[in-house]
Amino acid sequence: MPKNQKNLKPKVFFNASVILSGLYSPKGGSAKLLSWVKQKKIIGIISEIIVDEIFRHTAKLKLKKSSTAKFLINNFQIIPAPPEPTVIKYYSTIIDYGDAHVLASAKQTKCQYLVSLDKKHLLSLQKKIKIYSIVSPGKLIETLSNI
Repeated sequence: MPKNQKNLKPKVFFNASVILSGLYSPKGGSAKLLSWVKQKKIIGIISEIIVDEIFRHTAKLKLKKSSTAKFLINNFQIIPAPPEPTVIKYYSTIIDYGDAHVLASAKQTKCQYLVSLDKKHLLSLQKKIKIYSIVSPGKLIETLSNI
């Protein structure tokens, strides 16, 4: 790794599943990653679409929208939704069209990692996507702990 890149914090795009899991359960890999974002050990990035998805599920998990919003605003870089032509480019890669925005947003942010709990739709694409690593929370913790 070049000397000037050694001190750069990893940029991580979060899928909604990881944030919801981390907020719901204070133990486990997702919660640990949220604490790393809060401690500024990693740069956490989400899109407006991810924020909407999180808000759609807060009531089911008995999370308060106001405290969830405050946490997201104070700790994450929130980017605009990717343009539709960029999202459409991923339709041939993905299993579920509803996940194309996640891949497009991750590319847009030039992140090193996309972290997700979605084994069926996103983690299954690990070998197809090469511009960033698609990883589970556990794998990201393992990877970043070795740096």
